[in-house]
Amino acid sequence: MATMITSECINCGACEPECPNTAIYQGGVEWQAPDGTMHPALSNDVFYIVPEKCTECVGFHDHEACAAVCPVDCCVPNPALPETHEVLLARARALHPGESIPDDAPSRFHRAGAAPAPAAPAAAAPAASAAAAPAPPAAAPVAAAKPAARVAAGAPVEKPVAAPRAPARPARTFAGELATDFDALLSELGAPRRRSGRLLPLAVLAAAQGLLGALPAAEKQRLEAAVADRRFFDAQRATAANVFLDLLLYPIALVSFAVATGRVGLFTLAVRPWVFWGFAAAVVEACWRLRENLFRGVPLPATRLRGAFYGLVFYPLGRLVLLLAGPRGAESGVAFDGFYAGREPFDEKLERARRYGEVYRVVDRDDAYIVEVEFPRALPPSSLGEQLELPAEMPDYDYELELKDGTFLVHGRVVDPRVRKLTGAAPAFPSAFTTRVALHDPVVGFRHRYHDKTLEVILPKAQGRL
Repeated sequence: MATMITSECINCGACEPECPNTAIYQGGVEWQAPDGTMHPALSNDVFYIVPEKCTECVGFHDHEACAAVCPVDCCVPNPALPETHEVLLARARALHPGESIPDDAPSRFHRAGAAPAPAAPAAAAPAASAAAAPAPPAAAPVAAAKPAARVAAGAPVEKPVAAPRAPARPARTFAGELATDFDALLSELGAPRRRSGRLLPLAVLAAAQGLLGALPAAEKQRLEAAVADRRFFDAQRATAANVFLDLLLYPIALVSFAVATGRVGLFTLAVRPWVFWGFAAAVVEACWRLRENLFRGVPLPATRLRGAFYGLVFYPLGRLVLLLAGPRGAESGVAFDGFYAGREPFDEKLERARRYGEVYRVVDRDDAYIVEVEFPRALPPSSLGEQLELPAEMPDYDYELELKDGTFLVHGRVVDPRVRKLTGAAPAFPSAFTTRVALHDPVVGFRHRYHDKTLEVILPKAQGRL
């Protein structure tokens, strides 16, 4: 079947230079037939393939080159012009008399896995011509990977709603990778172990949770991630301890103020209103800090654990704790949720950061580094993606892992050919990224696993396994 271009053509021009027979012309441009005569193009709006010059790339490629580069899949076989391998091969030789094209030249009909094509219906030719014409040869096989579209010229092309799910990724190994199983190595590491020199700061930290609970929510989460052992610091426990501590601190602070200013005597009944208002202020502040939990029924783990109004006073203490008890790693972050790009849908900032390899977490333990890198999960919003009918889920990236000069490198790359077309059209969508993780201690190698768009890597340290 000669290839045709449907009305879905967007005039991108990608197909024209790929044709080995110069059979593709832009609308309104004359084309030269094999006999040398000039003819006008049949379409003034889109690119057009001259049937008399199309060989479906037989003799040059084992696929249609125009269909391979078309971003909207509008180069499809024309069911009205069925042609065999022999006919197309003879046409290729006629169009290129100076070239030697053997019988076993590349052809989409000879690809592995090709299935025989159905014979053309007899009703396609007039009855009189059918009687005079010789019997057509047996239909040649066609590639099963791209079924013929049963459409008339200029009609829209029916495409699948979603691409078939890719097969499971085979296990890969890289230079420097350990032969140990990932789960076995993880169990060998055991619970996070701490050097004895850090036990004193951690013990002080556990005792000071009531004060550190006054810190802002982000600072408490940073402390919890750095300590990594909730026996010594837990954001929820610290916030609750600070709320109860305020029930004592606020009355004491107001009574101290009243006594210092000479308003009341310390051991008189006149201090009772100051105690009451101090207690009331602590209750009101607690209700404001935990309002989602108290008034909306949101579970405490999902509640924003706000700090007290005086929390910034203890900010230097929080910095000191991070210096002494951590940080035991690093974690990426994003500045805001996302944005609207003109008329495009909302693009989540976290997903944009994943496409640059910026969403990762590093846990620095005494015996190993544990690295988690999140790969992109969703395709970026793009009108081209809608035209290609791409699924919302991002296909798996190809990746390479490397240890080099005290740095662990993760190279991610888009391999799906249709998705790669989006990298030049969608905003903030690079075709590849590199994540660099600096390692301050020497390691003996690494072991990785990839599942659910997340790359997990264990890098055992050469020394320090206490």
